[in-house]
Amino acid sequence: MLKKPLLFLYETVVVYLRKMEIEYKTVKSKNYFERFKTEFFSPVITVTIISLVGFKLTDLNLILFMIVGYAIIWAIITHFMVRNAINRIEINKGNIIIEGTKINRGWSESDKIENTSIKIKSQGYGRGNVEYYLKIFLPESTHLVNKRKEWNYNDLIKILNHFQNNKYKNENKYLLEKMKLKAKGYSSFEIAFGKKNK
Repeated sequence: MLKKPLLFLYETVVVYLRKMEIEYKTVKSKNYFERFKTEFFSPVITVTIISLVGFKLTDLNLILFMIVGYAIIWAIITHFMVRNAINRIEINKGNIIIEGTKINRGWSESDKIENTSIKIKSQGYGRGNVEYYLKIFLPESTHLVNKRKEWNYNDLIKILNHFQNNKYKNENKYLLEKMKLKAKGYSSFEIAFGKKNK
């Protein structure tokens, strides 16, 4: 007899907690120029060094032309990669609010959780390093969260937990398990070879 009121109380508290305002933020919020520098300079320096090592095999003018050409093309690509950033996600009374910056201008977008779906995606960063990010589908737009490794995996998992009726729930199961291991501090190498002793 006592079980039914306790179960009802538990369910009420769970529903209330889900409807409370919960906020998630990036580990470190970077402005446009910081994001641009992070993505742009390492590849350009690498290409410059490799090109100058091969300088003896060809003409210096050709090498400099190739370096400048590569830098211009990479600058354009980098601009499109980093111009948009999501800095904050809020879950509030059954709604999701996504806030970010486009270049350095703030924007905000929101919708009901029931109209939103989330898909976990993975991306390789060199040999043996895989990172995970969320692709959030709102009715009018799509947003990528953690594409540049700026979010905490525990927060990403908590965001996913708000979407109980997510249409990608079954598709997400495999990568969600890997994301949980990343949140515990496992490297991509340890995850790939099944080392789960931490």
